[in-house]
Amino acid sequence: MVFKIIKKQDLQPSVWDGGLTFEYFIFPKGTEYSKRDFLFRISSAVIGKSPSDFTRFENFKRFLVMLDKRLEIVRNGKPEIYAEDEVFEFDSNDKIVSASTGNDFNLMISKEIGYSSVQLTNSTDEIKNEFVCCFAKTNSSIELNQTKIILEPYDLLLIHNSPKKLFQIKSDNLLIVAFIDID
Repeated sequence: MVFKIIKKQDLQPSVWDGGLTFEYFIFPKGTEYSKRDFLFRISSAVIGKSPSDFTRFENFKRFLVMLDKRLEIVRNGKPEIYAEDEVFEFDSNDKIVSASTGNDFNLMISKEIGYSSVQLTNSTDEIKNEFVCCFAKTNSSIELNQTKIILEPYDLLLIHNSPKKLFQIKSDNLLIVAFIDID
């Protein structure tokens, strides 16, 4: 198992229709967001314009969590509201118009991926997923097995567990945790 801390302050923003996006990680290495050839991508976005259209992708699903406000959208013509810290899972081909502004966490994942989920938690049972990503909303002290890790707001802990060994995560604060198995 290897892990890496990706700090938001080290990322360069890209512009999208509704604001800015910060790419934390894209897999596999060498793939590109614009080519839609990736299996998964972790990002954070600033929704600065209302209304704004979410970018559509065929054959992808998405998980989105608002970091500072609730999310008010119209999905395929029907209004929906999601509370701050509520996981919004959707087909990336859906037509989504946001009436909200704010900051979000975003996981885009190919429908070819074997397993994916996102939850908010400060502790996990023993897990053995191939990739686990912990996104901090606030300063957080994390214990990864016996290793102590400090994350600042909007930092990401990326764990690549290619041997799929059991491990556990504990934190003093709520984290957004994504679990991904490629096959």
